[in-house]
Amino acid sequence: MLYDPPRQLNPKPAKDPLEIELVFNIRACGTCGFFWPPDSPQAYGPYPCYDFESNTPTEKSAGRTTGSFVWIEGTTRPQSFPDPEVMDGCRKAPIMTIGINPNLTAFASGKTGASWCYPSFSNAGGTDPWTKYAYYYRYRSIYQEHFDLKFIEPFLLPDGKITAPRAGLMKEFARASDDPAFEIRVQYDGDPSVSSIHVSGTLGEPRYVVLVDTGDKFAKGDLLAARLNVPVGHKTDVYAEPIGYYTQMLPVLQDFETFLKRQGHADANLRVGEDVGQVDMIACATPHWGPQWLGGNTQRVNTIISNCVHKNAWAMKQLVQTQPAILFLVGQSSWNMFRQAFGDLVVTKTPLSKFPEDGPYTLLRMTTQQECRLHFSKTIDGHGYELSTRIIITPHFSYKENFIPQFRMNLQTFKAFAIQYPALADFLQRDPRLIFQAPAGSFVAVGITKDVPAVMADLKAKNSSAAADLMQYFYDPHRMMATVLEQMYAVGQLAYTNPVDGNPGFLTRGSGPCTFCVNDHWKFPKGCPYGKPDERKYPVGFLEKVTAAITK
Repeated sequence: MLYDPPRQLNPKPAKDPLEIELVFNIRACGTCGFFWPPDSPQAYGPYPCYDFESNTPTEKSAGRTTGSFVWIEGTTRPQSFPDPEVMDGCRKAPIMTIGINPNLTAFASGKTGASWCYPSFSNAGGTDPWTKYAYYYRYRSIYQEHFDLKFIEPFLLPDGKITAPRAGLMKEFARASDDPAFEIRVQYDGDPSVSSIHVSGTLGEPRYVVLVDTGDKFAKGDLLAARLNVPVGHKTDVYAEPIGYYTQMLPVLQDFETFLKRQGHADANLRVGEDVGQVDMIACATPHWGPQWLGGNTQRVNTIISNCVHKNAWAMKQLVQTQPAILFLVGQSSWNMFRQAFGDLVVTKTPLSKFPEDGPYTLLRMTTQQECRLHFSKTIDGHGYELSTRIIITPHFSYKENFIPQFRMNLQTFKAFAIQYPALADFLQRDPRLIFQAPAGSFVAVGITKDVPAVMADLKAKNSSAAADLMQYFYDPHRMMATVLEQMYAVGQLAYTNPVDGNPGFLTRGSGPCTFCVNDHWKFPKGCPYGKPDERKYPVGFLEKVTAAITK
């Protein structure tokens, strides 16, 4: 099967600094035959794609963090599966997040899922696809791209269209695996029960998209689903839309920015993509993570982890190059994968449980209340290298309910609390500002959806001693994360560089050189505002040797 760029089973030997090598080796990676089979259809897609008109296109700014906007004008490319991803953002950002792998947004059903598109860069018009790829990920922040639904409608194929025989309502349905064939669920007007409609997708052929959102009504004759094949060469607007996962760091940065301004840094302006770099343990996208999304094969999951995390070690190579002050590991599954690979280098006073009682919340509490560090120090070929990065483990970024202020306690503790403080327990279960959840076999969670100060005041007014007792079970994940940044600033582990000669101030970068934005292959218009290309460079291949020493 022909891929663009051609796939390589193993990384090529280093000829450039590591940050540049990662562009050439990750984009062309074909180590995992599941994602890049040599002679059979790929497991997902194909999905609509677009190309830049130039190496470094003029982008339109959102000016907000909600709703989509026209980002650039692009040209459609052959439908495909997206290339493996390098890190989003500045390569020397002092803050880094690591998740498991990119989310394959276009796998989702509904109008939004139908319109998602992915970058696929070419050499059209004398441009360079590698420069485009590097530029895209350097300045990517909180957005994912999509086409306008009106643009894709003419490319819905007539063959196999599924129309509504009667009026009704689209019900929620979950695709349980990566199978391109699936069932949609509808309830026709007047029917007491839900009906299923089979969607007979086939690998390697244009995929089916569902064109009615869950909860929306449809009329008789409305188009419910159809196969989509967006042809090559059409110029169109490419929209950018904020993604919940990527926006989860915004409240943390806003809190820390406010803190910095109180410290006298009036021009502080912290941004995801500039002060926060985002990378994943696995470079290729899937709809979710687990055997059912990877061909139903547990061994394949282990093979992919072995290839990407250990053999190619893409995320660790980026971590070694970036040397961030702090790393947020997103979700317990990300931590488990990281721990299994690099746990020997994690240093903490109280060991982190392999089976934490309340999952990521227990780990969040432990890593915000004590220092947990990834530490490595070694001299290689006469050159010293040291990595000492604070680790915080968070709930998963994709679910906003994970981050609302909340009380959490096991069922036995809540029952004891309810016996001792029945009025307050009743308040926690009945107040309309609160969401009370007590799933079987899990923790009781009481989320505060609004008016947090007022809720806290009401609790204290009802019973101050009970309210004080309750606070030991309180989590405000965003605030807990921001507090760690403030503490690190206070002891010099994070710093702010003040404005000089009219140049704006910035959150001080990680140590070590970087030539990602200015090098022999490309020079981005904004250059590097941090002076990193001027620092003394490591010998070519040195950081790869550091990574090899870490992963051995």
